[in-house]
Amino acid sequence: MKPIIYFADLTHTASGYNAPTFPIGSAYVLAHAKKTLGGGFDYRLFKFPEQLASAIMERPPAILALSNFSWNCELAYKINCWAKEKDPYLISIFGGLNFPIVADEKLEFLKQNSTIDFYIEIEGEYGFSNLVQEILEYDFNIDKMKAHAGPLSNCSYLLNGQLISGPTERIQKLDEIPSPYLTGILDGFFEYPLDPIIQTTRGCPFSCAFCIDGREISNKVKRFDSNRVREELNYIADKVKYTDKLKLADLNFGMYAEDETTSKYIAELQKKKGWPMFVEMAAGKNNPDRIIKVAKHLKGSWPMTSSIQSSDPDVLRNIKRSNISVDAYKELVDFSIEMDKDIMSYTEIILALPGDTKEKHFESLRYAIANNFNTIRMFQAILLPGTEMETSATRDTFQLQTRFRTIPGSIGIYKFGDKNIPVAEIEEIIVGGKDMSFDDYISCRVMNLLVETYFNNAMFSELFLVMRASGVDVFDILVYLHEHTELYTTAINEIISKFISMTKEDLYDSRKEAENVLHNSDVIQKHLDNELGINELLACKTDLYLIFDDINNLIFNAAKNILSVNNKLSAKTEMFLDQLCLFIRCRKNEFYKYEDEIIMDFDFDFKEIDDINGYDLDLDNVGDFKCQKKTLRFYHTPFQQRIIKNMINVNINTPVGMGRVIHKSNLAKMYRHFDYSTVPV
Repeated sequence: MKPIIYFADLTHTASGYNAPTFPIGSAYVLAHAKKTLGGGFDYRLFKFPEQLASAIMERPPAILALSNFSWNCELAYKINCWAKEKDPYLISIFGGLNFPIVADEKLEFLKQNSTIDFYIEIEGEYGFSNLVQEILEYDFNIDKMKAHAGPLSNCSYLLNGQLISGPTERIQKLDEIPSPYLTGILDGFFEYPLDPIIQTTRGCPFSCAFCIDGREISNKVKRFDSNRVREELNYIADKVKYTDKLKLADLNFGMYAEDETTSKYIAELQKKKGWPMFVEMAAGKNNPDRIIKVAKHLKGSWPMTSSIQSSDPDVLRNIKRSNISVDAYKELVDFSIEMDKDIMSYTEIILALPGDTKEKHFESLRYAIANNFNTIRMFQAILLPGTEMETSATRDTFQLQTRFRTIPGSIGIYKFGDKNIPVAEIEEIIVGGKDMSFDDYISCRVMNLLVETYFNNAMFSELFLVMRASGVDVFDILVYLHEHTELYTTAINEIISKFISMTKEDLYDSRKEAENVLHNSDVIQKHLDNELGINELLACKTDLYLIFDDINNLIFNAAKNILSVNNKLSAKTEMFLDQLCLFIRCRKNEFYKYEDEIIMDFDFDFKEIDDINGYDLDLDNVGDFKCQKKTLRFYHTPFQQRIIKNMINVNINTPVGMGRVIHKSNLAKMYRHFDYSTVPV
């Protein structure tokens, strides 16, 4: 019997699929190994830890190749340790971006994770195949091989406690890697509710300090042949079953002429096969004209994105990032609104980057809202191994205060053979520094929750458009909510307090402390029961959405107070706002009840307002739309019903299932349609 190599890009499954995508990275390495090493091995690819453990029991591999990312590194290492206990001669090879760039830190990593025999850096295909060929030369005797082979390209290992690390290099011709789709390697994963993911380019021309791909070695962009990409897209469209989404792993899609060609291929599929309905990928940071051309082909299925991380020039300089111009942002957002008023246009902002302050973070949020993005993704600054921001030099310069926490959904007790093994993924985040106190950090997180709840996904877009047209800054409304907690209902107060507690409680002073606490079975059970360790922003946003009347009334009360202070609240204006509050409730409350219809009477013609100016309406002019009672019918179209049903089906297997639908989906596409009705209330 041939020796077998097991490849795995594992996802946590104890509380649903935490990384619900095809294992594309490991599949590329397998495809190249199969081509290079020939028929001397059998090969298998895994996504789920239970299946890998069962396979190891049934047919132990000669080599175990595991991907290592922040969301699965502990899971991979624990199953590797268990497999090594069963078979001390098993050769384990890790690869992935979750690995230091400084030699001393590489040495420490390999000493701490001593069951890892070899680590493949940068791109894995050549490094892995070359390493296995060396292993074969020494008849699987890795001690002998390490003693004689010397440094190997893209490979690090220990020899007598010393680090042996070879030169790093990248693949120049990506098409030398066979397609894992067209070769059938990924066929089995179409049987699961996972999103297919493809890659058309590798590399990034930018040098952001917080990103692993900001390293100089990654700065040249390499590309797969466009005909191959087209074949892969057609192959996937013919086989996909359980998802309406396609993901691209490209780091700057839309910046290059070839991206326009790819977008045309996707548009062809959408027209012929009705798939994909949603396309998820990171937009390029430059060339807005071409990005707009790409978006035109995809007709609203790709959310318009342009990540800024911060609007403050000092913070941007600290992380070696430059943003596109305000005019370019405006061009992108204006185009998206012109194409489809319900399209998602979003930017990303990271809290507590080196040099950040509460004031700078608030101004970054204000900047994003003022530039008409309708969704802001707010992240905490994570210190990822392999990035410049994680190095001791950056930590010391900015006196970074950090804490350790679990990655939401990445924890569980897994049965490997006859052992129950606790596993928790831990990450290090920045919670302050010489420019930001911990209290300011918490205050910023509360503002992030308010932005998520009220601004994102066009939840209250009608109100914000009316207020903006009436001279009120939208972010000032959110600041008012942030400062006037006396307006909160008891239920809202409880959720905000819960959010603050969750933000603080799941933070540990050191990785060791986190490991000691999180390897307790009772603590893990609390995580699985969603009492600890969940994404507090996602969870509490969901909790607030589920008390829609409370949050709806709160934002309208805040708006009325602001107008009153500025002598702009008349009886007619107040009546209009009360009706708009009811209108928003009918459209957006309980959107997931897609079979429900609502019939409601109004004293203002909201259909005419929507048709004429889309709520870009000065409150002084609302009397123009006062009418005899208009009856409106609110309903979901068959297309919407299908989308919502599929979204729920895919995300029910993820942590905080419905919360992920609310947080990750373009809800503006899922709110009820409305029209005039002759049916009485």
